[in-house]
Amino acid sequence: MKNLIFLFLLVSSSLFAQKTDDGSKHKVVFQFVSGDSLSQKSLINNLKNFREGWPKAQVEVVFHGNGIFMVTSEKTTYMKELMDFAQNKDVKMVVCGNTMKQKKITKEQLLPFVSVVPMGIGEIIIKQEEGWSYIKAGL
Repeated sequence: MKNLIFLFLLVSSSLFAQKTDDGSKHKVVFQFVSGDSLSQKSLINNLKNFREGWPKAQVEVVFHGNGIFMVTSEKTTYMKELMDFAQNKDVKMVVCGNTMKQKKITKEQLLPFVSVVPMGIGEIIIKQEEGWSYIKAGL
């Protein structure tokens, strides 16, 4: 009987701990490389669900390849959602400088809340070396 009570308390406390986890101990880097509109919608849904579950987690999205067009002012269809994530939900968004050069995109063409890193893959590697979890988004 003692074992049964102990097991019940253990399971109950772990369920409670999951429900109260605001994500503050988590750091996640999302990689986004697709120009496909369904993949873009998937990223928006991933970020929305992630933020609802863990509002305090550190989040960064690295856009490179054709994914860069999601954060260019002329091509994006998700300006409102991305701005909300950046300004109100503390999601950092960065683009690959190499991709910008390759696709001839200037800083002025990017959404105003997006930063540039020298190398998108390098940014992801650095984050992982710093203990960040990695998610390939938009699948």
